Amino acid sequence: MNTDLLKDLTHTPGISGQEELVRALIKKVLLDLTFSVTIDPMGNLIGHLPGKGPKLLIDAHMDEVGMMVQHIHEEGFIRFICIGGIDHETLHGQPVIIWGSEGSIPGVIGAPPPHITNHERDGKGPGTEPGSLFIDTGLSGMEVKERIAIGDQITFQAPWYDDGHVIQAKALDDRLGLFVMLEALSPFKEVPCDLYVVASVQEEIGLRGAAPVARRIKPDLAISIEGTVANDLPGVPPERRLCRLGAGPEIRLSDGRFLAHRRWSEFIATIARESGIDHQIMVKKIGGTNAAALQNAGTGAQSAVISVPVRYIHGPLGIARHDDIMASIKLLNKVISNIGRYEAIVEP
Repeated sequence: MNTDLLKDLTHTPGISGQEELVRALIKKVLLDLTFSVTIDPMGNLIGHLPGKGPKLLIDAHMDEVGMMVQHIHEEGFIRFICIGGIDHETLHGQPVIIWGSEGSIPGVIGAPPPHITNHERDGKGPGTEPGSLFIDTGLSGMEVKERIAIGDQITFQAPWYDDGHVIQAKALDDRLGLFVMLEALSPFKEVPCDLYVVASVQEEIGLRGAAPVARRIKPDLAISIEGTVANDLPGVPPERRLCRLGAGPEIRLSDGRFLAHRRWSEFIATIARESGIDHQIMVKKIGGTNAAALQNAGTGAQSAVISVPVRYIHGPLGIARHDDIMASIKLLNKVISNIGRYEAIVEP
């Protein structure tokens, strides 16, 4: 498992609508794997490895949650908006990076300190309201305006940690999905299907990139590869635990926007059982992935989701396990290898 690639993916900035640097990295890897590569008008990267059999589309999105510069005060403090679903309670005091035209600039998300505010009276902590937060780089107003512009992207400044068992990093949603997709493809020189792999844009702001790709490709089968919520945490009752770290990839049957194609999902689960791959069958009614857009765009597709468990998703730092990642890679590889056993079209 090439964790150096995953490290590069997580360190590369790419909030929704500004995925260019991530796309360049993915393009290089796919070209090395002998895929043909095109980029559509939205910025989705589409890799193609032709073959006989059903038309299979595998998707993982490039964008991460983050922030965007909204206003620069005369004193140099930066106001921002969030891009994607971020809990504002997690932001106060977090180190961030502003990606200006002349390079990266570190900063910290600040708020007035609690002992000089009146928050004690109402029980609220500092920085819980989005409008009270700002980014402080320590630079003067003139220096900030010379190096930072309205609309520049802002990402969390998270460390990379990997001890061979656990990985801690930012943007594991969905750089993990991209990594699993690329690692699963690496052994193939030819495939038993007509294979399209998509690194999609703007998933975090409403699954916007996937639908145009589905209309263009018209796949028979689709799989979205995601990093998903693992909330096996203290205080969460068993029936509310959506996914567990260390129990293998999630095969999702439902979420807030999606009902999986059952026969296609059951085929994936069968491959997992036959291959001795730990996995979790999950039913929930929250969240969403590009699978929802892929299944009903264009002429429609049989759609499924394989997700890697991640704790503290959409926060400054996520936690994932090597064994879950490797199991996800193996499962996707086995599904592609055995796809000839699956008949995509159900006759009426």
